[in-house]
Amino acid sequence: MTMFLVALALLGMLAFYSLLAYVLIRFISKRAFKVTLTKLEMLEIITGLALIFVVFQGIRWGSTSTILPSILLIAPLINMRISNRKQRERLKQEFT
Repeated sequence: MTMFLVALALLGMLAFYSLLAYVLIRFISKRAFKVTLTKLEMLEIITGLALIFVVFQGIRWGSTSTILPSILLIAPLINMRISNRKQRERLKQEFT
């Protein structure tokens, strides 16, 4: 029973902090950069920030078993972000 409560608490914390990051990224992008991001772009940013956090924690703890997979996941995430940005610019040019 206690393991279930711990798992439920961890999922609740994950949901709360993800929602907080979602709202803050949306607010900052609208106010500071005057850009409205799509939900997919915000999720990409949140995922990237989470992976960077895992890398820093892995470096801090000296755990290579978490650093290497995180770094290997960051590279395709960056490539996907670049291709999505290029596609967004291409669509913007077609409609103008």
